[in-house]
Amino acid sequence: MSLGRRLKALRKNNGLTQQGLADIAGVSRIYIQALESNRRMPSMKLLRRLAQSLGASVSDIADDALSGSIRVQLEELLLSGEFDVWYRARRLSNSETKRIERVISALLEDLGSDDSPS
Repeated sequence: MSLGRRLKALRKNNGLTQQGLADIAGVSRIYIQALESNRRMPSMKLLRRLAQSLGASVSDIADDALSGSIRVQLEELLLSGEFDVWYRARRLSNSETKRIERVISALLEDLGSDDSPS
């Protein structure tokens, strides 16, 4: 089942309209509609808010629908804080790692600009 269909099923099981879920999650109804029709892909931050709004887990909504998404993988890596960054067989220092985190954050912000409420 697609992410959109799962989101819609969970929303309906919770007795919420698209507008109701949008209000709770802090996005527009149009954006919820786009998610449910699989025209948009939420960021991990929004996915967590949606899951919380629906009393579900992220995996209840996403499951394998997001497993191939590079954006989701980058966000998970960045948010975990549990990684070592190596470049050319050398472990990067903390300051170098922070610089990489800033680059990843900037990329994710750019990718996530589509997640802004309309």
